[in-house]
Amino acid sequence: MPIARSGVLWRRIFFLLLFAFTATFIWYKQHEFPHGGSRWGLFYGIVGFFLCYLLAFFGIRKRWYRSTFGTVEQWMQSHIYLGILVLVILIYHTGGRFNDKIAVATLILVAIVVSSGVLGAILYVTVPRLLTEVESNLTVDEISEQLNQLAKQMARISSARSSPFQRIYGQLIREGEPGWMAGWRLLFARMRRGPTPMAGDWANLLSLVQKDEQEELRQMLVVSRQRKELLIRLIYQQRYKNVLEFWLYIHIPFTILLLLFAIIHVAAVFYYGRIAW
Repeated sequence: MPIARSGVLWRRIFFLLLFAFTATFIWYKQHEFPHGGSRWGLFYGIVGFFLCYLLAFFGIRKRWYRSTFGTVEQWMQSHIYLGILVLVILIYHTGGRFNDKIAVATLILVAIVVSSGVLGAILYVTVPRLLTEVESNLTVDEISEQLNQLAKQMARISSARSSPFQRIYGQLIREGEPGWMAGWRLLFARMRRGPTPMAGDWANLLSLVQKDEQEELRQMLVVSRQRKELLIRLIYQQRYKNVLEFWLYIHIPFTILLLLFAIIHVAAVFYYGRIAW
């Protein structure tokens, strides 16, 4: 997959800034006692604090359609690379000392937000390609309508049939029911592509009903197989969409919590006078 020009630009900016901050930290560590309240530690903290709020602005920018302040693609690339950089800068800010509970909690939140963001970036590269393999020209509503029509067709075929016929019909219908917590189970369930086997061998199923019902049972099994194939396509389509979005349930709440803890941390620093000039 080709990398956007803005991605190449921000990758170069990232490595340049990473080299610059690392070089200053090495010099700083050799000449001073590194900690968050020193001049250099304060400098890293201010830069990290500013970057946290700047990166959070991306959520507003991508919905601010009238803005001409950079393209959404440029903002996204900067969001990814500067997000990784801010974690490094804040580690330099601590000087390798983790005594303040609020500061440690803030740094942990940064690590969670950055990790979930990196996961999201990976998913946005890999999942759309998988999604195109299972998407069809039909919308979700159209597929659902077809599933309902096939289920009604199966119900018409099984109408007024024998008890064994009805049991087979019920079993085939139940296989298509989503079940409890189906939306979340889609994220973790192991599924096989392609048509799944029917509930037992066709010959065995045919032997369970009377001879005068076997032709109708064959028709119902064919309709059931069509319904299963369509259902599997819908499940995979929804599964990939769920995977593409679930990381946001981690990224966004922890980002809000991070911004809150960052303010608390700064307020605590000034309140307790932990800045060493």
